[in-house]
Amino acid sequence: MRFIFLFLLVVGVVFGIGAPWFALNFSGEEIGTWRVYDRPGPYKPVTVSLKAEDAPIRAFVDMQTIRNFIPTTSRTALTAVVTHNGKDVLVETLNYTGSKATNRGSPQGQQIYRDDIGDIDPAEDGDYVFTVGPGDFDGLEVAHVDVVLRKNAKMVDRRIMPAGIGLIVIGIAGLLFLRRRRKAIAPAAPPPPKWGR
Repeated sequence: MRFIFLFLLVVGVVFGIGAPWFALNFSGEEIGTWRVYDRPGPYKPVTVSLKAEDAPIRAFVDMQTIRNFIPTTSRTALTAVVTHNGKDVLVETLNYTGSKATNRGSPQGQQIYRDDIGDIDPAEDGDYVFTVGPGDFDGLEVAHVDVVLRKNAKMVDRRIMPAGIGLIVIGIAGLLFLRRRRKAIAPAAPPPPKWGR
């Protein structure tokens, strides 16, 4: 039974956390990176020519901060809008709460945060304009901001994550139950030997 619950736990981690994270961040092939902000600014929109055959096209915004940045859901670090032929394709506020900071170059280097704008799917042949601007996060000092695009990105099935998390819960609950049961049925320690009469 213990093996079954361990197996469910591992499968849950893979499908509930690992696979969606990999599909979101690494699936597909990178098209390129475009700098939209260089301190001291200003923010500049970039125009990228995309092809319909590249869809789904996943758009990320990498933000490099000067000082430590603590993401919060109540504050928006950046805003991003993607337009095609004058129409909004993606509109997103970025708070970077789900991103992990990485240091490029040296461990003491400036931290870079990544958040996704979303997927362009379907796409049409033509120019897409990516406009990134500051949010309402007070005191945020930004060094650089880049737009990163990946083509033929894998779509994340929204049903996989809840199913995976459910398997994680079942696996942990089963292992805890077996542990408590084992303690309950463990033989009691023999009484100490009596010496003398």
